[in-house]
Order: sequence, then C-alpha cells, then structure tokens
Amino acid sequence: MPKKGGKKAKVVESPEEKALREATEKLKAEEDKRRKEEAMRTKLAEDLAEEARFAKLNLAKIQNQWRKLMRLAKVESLRKDLEIMSQNHEREVDMKDAIIQMLDRDLDEAEEQYQMALRSHLQNVDALIDLYNHKVRQLESEFEAEIRQLQNDFQTERTEIVTKHAAAKGELMDIIELVEQQFKDTEADAKQDFDSYCEELKNKNLEDRNVLKLMLEAQIETLENHFANAAETYDQTTRQRTQQFRNLTQKDRTSAQTIEAQLKRLQRLQDTLAHWRMKIASNMKECDDRNRLMKEERDQISRHFQELKARMNKMRDEQGARLMEMSISSRKCVQTLNSQKKRAETILRYAELNRKLETDREKVLPFHPIVIAEEDASIPDDLMTEANALSSYALGPNGKPVEEWNYMDEFFKRYNKVLLDKMAIGRKKESLSAENGDLRSILKQYLDGISVNADVMTEPNPLFVLNNRTNIQAAAVLSEDPITVQSANIVVNQRAMMQRQ
Repeated sequence: MPKKGGKKAKVVESPEEKALREATEKLKAEEDKRRKEEAMRTKLAEDLAEEARFAKLNLAKIQNQWRKLMRLAKVESLRKDLEIMSQNHEREVDMKDAIIQMLDRDLDEAEEQYQMALRSHLQNVDALIDLYNHKVRQLESEFEAEIRQLQNDFQTERTEIVTKHAAAKGELMDIIELVEQQFKDTEADAKQDFDSYCEELKNKNLEDRNVLKLMLEAQIETLENHFANAAETYDQTTRQRTQQFRNLTQKDRTSAQTIEAQLKRLQRLQDTLAHWRMKIASNMKECDDRNRLMKEERDQISRHFQELKARMNKMRDEQGARLMEMSISSRKCVQTLNSQKKRAETILRYAELNRKLETDREKVLPFHPIVIAEEDASIPDDLMTEANALSSYALGPNGKPVEEWNYMDEFFKRYNKVLLDKMAIGRKKESLSAENGDLRSILKQYLDGISVNADVMTEPNPLFVLNNRTNIQAAAVLSEDPITVQSANIVVNQRAMMQRQ
C-alpha cells in the first residue's frame, strides 16, 4: 500500500485557467484597492468635517477673545482720551483763571484789544465773504456763458442738420415726383404707341385677311369648279381616292388655320418682347441714375458723419485730457492740503505745549500792538473796501493787504521775544556763573588765609608777601565793546512807513 504522508500530485493548469485565475486575482486586487480608497475617502471626509467644526469653534473663540481685547483696548483708549480731555479741561480752566485775573487787573485794555480784534476779524470775515461771493458769481457767470455757448452751438448744428435734411428730403421728393411723372409719361406714350401699333396691325391684318379671303374664295371657286369637273371625272374613275383627297383637304384647312393662329401669336409675343426690352432698358437707365445720385448722397453723408465723428472724438479726447489734468491737479492739491493740515496740526500741538509755559500777559496779549499809519485820505473808503474784498492777500489790522515780506511778522515778533529772553537768560546765567566763581575764589582765598597746609604753600597765597610783592597774578581786565542790536521787524516796519509817506 502507498504511504499516506506522500506529496500530493502537482496540478497542471491550462493557459485559459491561468489567465482566468490571473484576471480573478486582478479583479480582487482592484476591488480591495477600491474599498481601501473608499474607506480612506470616507475617513478624510470625516476628518475634514471634524476639522471644519474645530475651525469654526476656534474661530468663534478667537473672535470672542479678540472682542475682549478690543474692548480692553477701546476702554484703555477711552481712558487715555478722558485723561487728555481732563488735562485739556484743566489747562483750559487754568488759562481761563489766568485770563480772568488779567482781565480784573487790566479790564479796559483787554476790552479795547478785544474790540480791535473783533473789528479786524469781522473785516477779514466780510472780506472773505465778499471774495467768496465774487468768486461764486464769476464762476456762475462763466458756467452760464459756457452753457449758452454750448446751447448756441447745439442749436446752430441742429438748425444746419434740420435744414440740410429738409433740403435733401425736398430734393428726394422732387426727384421721386419727377421720376414718377417721367414714368407715367413714358408709360402713357408706350401704351399709346402700343395701342396705335395694335390698331394698325389689326387693320393691316384685316385688310390682308380680306384680300387673301377674296383671292382664296376666287381660287376656291375656280378650284371647286375644276375639282367638281375633275371630281366627276375622277369620281367616275375612283371613288376611294376622292374620299382621301377630301380628307387631306380638310386637314389642309385645319393646318392653315393653326399656322395662321401661331403666326399671330408669334407676332404678338415678339411685340411684347420688344416692348419689355425697351421698358427694361429705360428702367435700367433710370435705376443707374438713381443709384448714382444715392451713391453720391451716401458718400456725402458718410463724409459728414466722419467729420462729426472726428470732431466728437477730438472733443472727447480734449475733455478726457482736461479731466485727467483736473484729477491730477486735485490729487496734488489734496496731497498739498493734507501735508499743510499735518503741519498745521503739528504747529497747533506745539502751540498747546508752549502755551503751558506762557506767562499770564502772553496768554491775554500774545502780540505787541502795532502802530497803524494814517491812511491816504485821497482814496475813498468804499473803493478801498471793494479793492480789499477782491484781493486774495491777507489783511492787516489797518484793513490793507499785508506785504509779502511782512507775512511772518507776528511769528517773528514772538520768536524774537523768546530768543531775546533766551539770550538774556543765558547772559544772566553767565553773569551768575562768573559771580559764583568769584565768590568761590574769594571763599577759597579766605580759607587758604586762615589755614596752613601743603596745598596752601604750593599754590599762590595773598598772605605770602615777599619784598612787598604777592604771588597772586591779577586777572587781565578786558574791555568789551557794546554790540549794537537792531530788530529786523522794526526796521522793515519803519521802511514801509517811510515808503507810504
């Protein structure tokens, strides 16, 4: 008996089975791969949904936290604003207190200065209002003039176009009426010619027909007699040929009638063909003339349209260039105004900072009073007021335009005053420092005179006298020439007053 634990016999596969097995394995692998991809896609979708949920939750948390931070920042900003407003209020209160104290001490002077400043301000406001009204009236007049010019141009062009259109329309109507009249005349003439020709042809045909009829009747009678004699003879000889001859004679009559009808129809068709050829030639000539006129009119209208289009494009380009230039100018103006605004804000901030250091007198009277020269009595007041209103320059306390070199007078006054105070303080500091040094030197000499030590013996001492001479070297006395100082503002004002005189 064979052993049970032996090896199994190897199964030999056919090519078809092998291919089937490989295809099955391939399908299984693809199915496994597809299931894995589907599982991965499902997992990714779940992860994406979870991530979106977390992102939404985190966004809400961040927004909540950001709101808290913004609230804190806003509260801090409001607190700073409140502090600034409180400081401003305190500064304003201090300034008002100082002003009230100064007004109590010098009420009359402050009232006079207030009235002078009020009059100057009202004059400036009135001048600005008059200047603004004049400028507005000028702009309105220019705008209305441009509108009237545009309306006049539009009405002129419209009138020209309407006139040309009416003229062209009248010409076309005249041409149409003329063509219609010519066509009617030509049609009437052709119809009359055709009727006369038909009548003549009809009469001619009737005459020919009567002549032929008489000739044929005579011939027929002759032939009938001859035929009757011959017929009798022939009839006697053969009746069958006689019967055939009769039939042919009847057929000949029928053919003659048919030929005559066809000839008449052919003649009528030839006449109709000639008439239509003549009409076609006339219509072609008229159409050529009409097409030529319409082509000329089309060319004229096309040239006019091209000219109008070129003018419109030129105007559009000019307006676009003007608009672009205006936009650039306005942008530059806005930028310039913004820079000036920033500079003005900076100046105001510096002014607020400097106002804390001003004295009570400077707070009430920031500028020194200006001596106003007497005006020329030869110029009327109303003319001077009108001239000042039309001027674009600033006005001074006397109501006259400020010269270009006097624009910064008020600033230079305060600046020179501060500069003089600074120089005076510096000089005072130098004098006090010198006096302090002298006092220290005197104190040191006094102490050196009442005490004895190594420093006292090595350094110069006023108590150490040898041959009636001391070892103290006297300081050289320097003569200082006074420096002449003139205020540029005063010099310019004096020159201006001299020029007015």
